[in-house]
Amino acid sequence: MIKLNLLPKNLRRRVEPGWWRLAAAAMVALVFGTVGFIHFSTATRLAALESNRDELRAQVEELRREIADQNRLNREQAQLQQILGVRNQLRERYVPWSQNLRAVFGQIPREGARPGVQIRTIGTRLLSPQDVQSNAASGAYDGKPINVEFTIQGDVLGENALIRFLEAFETNPRFGINFQQAQFDSTKGLYTFGATVGYIAEKNNNTAQGGGDGTGSR
Repeated sequence: MIKLNLLPKNLRRRVEPGWWRLAAAAMVALVFGTVGFIHFSTATRLAALESNRDELRAQVEELRREIADQNRLNREQAQLQQILGVRNQLRERYVPWSQNLRAVFGQIPREGARPGVQIRTIGTRLLSPQDVQSNAASGAYDGKPINVEFTIQGDVLGENALIRFLEAFETNPRFGINFQQAQFDSTKGLYTFGATVGYIAEKNNNTAQGGGDGTGSR
């Protein structure tokens, strides 16, 4: 049977070839492929960034612990330095008074079996570095760097004993004396006197000498 289309050309249905369907399908497949590739690439990149973020967080946490440990060590070091500073100050201020007094008493000359001078009162004072420099500059104690002073009041048997007492401290390089006054007490038959004895005490007195250089045994 033969079919004739008697409609005008502008009203006739056009039959297109099938290649455009293939092109459309290929376009859709390309779009989906591109979108899939972008999605996969983005997901891979995001996973890598998340992994890098986790590593950085771990490193930051490790650094925080190290910084905390360092700060703790710095605080402990500061406390230790403070303790050492206090200890050094105590060492510098430490004065072995017993050894210093032994040195002074050992320097007093003896008159026979007993000392020629009877000490009634004795006071002591530690001089500051400024006082030591000031005394040395003014010529006190013959310019010796005296750093410990002993204020002495006592009785002496006679003029010769008093002179030997003064000479014992004048001639010893570790001592100096500032003689103040002496007067005769007729009721006791003795001279009473006052003097300030200076002594060069070494720090911590590790090498302090008890009797000076022997001039005290006259």
